[in-house]
Amino acid sequence: MSSNENHTLNPDKWVDLYSDYLFNYTIAKVNDDEIAKDLVQETFFSALKAMKNFKGEAAERTWLNSILKRKIIDY
Repeated sequence: MSSNENHTLNPDKWVDLYSDYLFNYTIAKVNDDEIAKDLVQETFFSALKAMKNFKGEAAERTWLNSILKRKIIDY
């Protein structure tokens, strides 16, 4: 078993816990509701695909926000 198991992610709660925060962060950067929604959705998809890489070195929200920041830069 890996040491990551103490740092579990809970994707079932991401939308409830983090979508408003991530959306508000994004809308301040891109100033477009639909683009902001798309970027947040892409962030959740990317995070699901990258869950095995989560090391627990940051809080779940911080980790999601770092993914989102890269999405915004790419946009």
